Amino acid sequence: MLTLGVLAVAQTGGCRTVAPAAPGPLIPMPVGEPVASRSAEILRGVGVEPKTIHPMDGEKALIRYELPEPSRVTLDLVDADGRVARRVDAGDLPAGAQETVWDGRMNAGEWAPPGVYRYVISIQTHDGHTRVQDASATTGGEELNARAFTYDDTSGQLRWVMPKAGYARLRIGIQGFPHLRTLLDWQPLEAGEHSLTWDGMDASGLIALKDHPKRLIKLNAFSMPENTVIVDGTPSGAVVPGPASYASDQKPEGAYLHARHGHNRCGEVPFSVDFLVPGLRRDAEGRPLLPAAAVPVRVTLDPAHAARAVNSRFEVSLYEDLNFLFEEENGSQPFTFEWKTEGLTPGVHLLTVNLMTYDDHYGVVTVPVSIEHP
Repeated sequence: MLTLGVLAVAQTGGCRTVAPAAPGPLIPMPVGEPVASRSAEILRGVGVEPKTIHPMDGEKALIRYELPEPSRVTLDLVDADGRVARRVDAGDLPAGAQETVWDGRMNAGEWAPPGVYRYVISIQTHDGHTRVQDASATTGGEELNARAFTYDDTSGQLRWVMPKAGYARLRIGIQGFPHLRTLLDWQPLEAGEHSLTWDGMDASGLIALKDHPKRLIKLNAFSMPENTVIVDGTPSGAVVPGPASYASDQKPEGAYLHARHGHNRCGEVPFSVDFLVPGLRRDAEGRPLLPAAAVPVRVTLDPAHAARAVNSRFEVSLYEDLNFLFEEENGSQPFTFEWKTEGLTPGVHLLTVNLMTYDDHYGVVTVPVSIEHP
């Protein structure tokens, strides 16, 4: 059966808008080096083909542009943090249409890690003037509404059309919460048709959502700058060396929410859930054995992501067998909640924890437990 998916754009995440409380202590975050401003458009006919390259398969990005006069040309391929992955010296070129190739390698010859790179074109004319064109200064960051979104609950296939190249987040949950799985976490996608297959389960693999009467599918998207190349299929462990030479691609007020804080700070917030029970035992399936009593539950943010969650502030919501249990609008690191399990029947139950930052990032953990009665 083919059904229309539910599209939603959340400017503040969660099921309502919450005014943050007075600021608390901040955790320092890295700050890039100061970067010179970028100029307005100076070249015509600028574009790239293909938009996505798989360099290890021999694919290369062909960057085209038109020079208004003879010039010396340099292209910088810049990552999301503003670091130059590759500088290509195209040399002295005549006026007119030109092409410069990027093979997906960094300056030292390693493969550039997967991600989105923008190309910045610098031209030096014969009279000694240097001008820089970076279309990320004026393009990208607009909210996109995907077209023709459908979900086939027989095959589990989701389909949609991106009107422009952009970043997409696809989440699965239940109306009114909780959020239960992220299928795409601000994935870079080309313009055009896209699809993926969902197995109908939540992130833990414990909750069947395919036929849930209140199942909710949310697709959000925003455009990437026009001067971008998507690199795919290269080793993900590689790192672009050196300090930032350019500003990160971060848009001003008025752009879509997730474009304003930069893609390098976007994504799910991982955390762990622990039960502070002395001598905690587990059943034969490895599930924690909890008493029918007041059980302290501790939520701990992953250290690599704690700074951005604490600085933006976050809330924590807990659900017992998908039923709302408790919410704390001003989460702390770590956060501790007392779960009263006396009313639960003996046997297996699910505790789902949602974390939501005030700049619309999510995290979810579902833990199966076994409740013991004396």
